[in-house]
Amino acid sequence: MFDWDWQKLFEDVVVFAGNNPWQFVYYVMLCLSPFFAISGYLSWQLAKQIESKEKDKKRKSRREANMAKARRQKAD
Repeated sequence: MFDWDWQKLFEDVVVFAGNNPWQFVYYVMLCLSPFFAISGYLSWQLAKQIESKEKDKKRKSRREANMAKARRQKAD
């Protein structure tokens, strides 16, 4: 199997980043951009779900208030 020398690999990355900082940043952003896109999409979906639940809660509370009001009027 592979015998990874993690220290050597880390040193190579640090040397590359020191010699080519803009290229290193470019590669890092290129690797991370799919995760940013997925995170943004999931955040948007969560915001939609929270908004929907708040609307449902508001609608149910209005309905309960109207039902209580109708019961009071009927009892009078």
